[in-house]
Amino acid sequence: MSPKHRRAHGFTLLELLVAITLLGVLMAALFGALRLGARVWESSDAKLDAGARVHVVQDFLRRQLSQTMPFVEAIEGPRASDGLLFIGEQDRLRFVSLLPEHLGAGASLMELGLSKPAQLGAPGNLVFRWRPLGQTSEAGTTPPTEERILIEGVERLEIAYFGGSLVDQELGWWRQWQQQSLPTLIRLRVDFAEGDGRPWPELLVAPMVDVAPPSQL
Repeated sequence: MSPKHRRAHGFTLLELLVAITLLGVLMAALFGALRLGARVWESSDAKLDAGARVHVVQDFLRRQLSQTMPFVEAIEGPRASDGLLFIGEQDRLRFVSLLPEHLGAGASLMELGLSKPAQLGAPGNLVFRWRPLGQTSEAGTTPPTEERILIEGVERLEIAYFGGSLVDQELGWWRQWQQQSLPTLIRLRVDFAEGDGRPWPELLVAPMVDVAPPSQL
């Protein structure tokens, strides 16, 4: 049978099998590319969401720390002395600042630190706690402390304080701050677990300048 006559009767079985095989290979490659593209898209979206979350948290902390006020707590007793409501440690910070309106507004005693992980060696959560100052209930009790998780899966929190030392007022960065004045700068560094792609740019905040006598509670 001549080639012209064979083409008039359609494709042979072998040609159909080859065509179906090639079509299957193309479909498999296309499906794999689509799955890879979907995974890349989801990963990009997750990174963008995580980065946006970090940005929001940093803006919140920058606003709260910049509004830190030099409140002192009156301590009763013959040898008692008033203490500034600002205690800075390497992994925990207590301070007084103005609470945003959506959280209740007003001056509040705030605390920033890491929660204890569920398992030893596991990452913790960056937690923000606050309690309004100068408010009491009808029973005469102080309001309870509120708590919110800012960021989950934090490996390490490092806080440093810039100012003069107690001895000679030499300026420098300190791991602790328990003086009767506010530090000039507060630096926050957050480390995530290895392989965690979330960024945390170093956060550097200047608290409210202590130019007036501290307010007393």
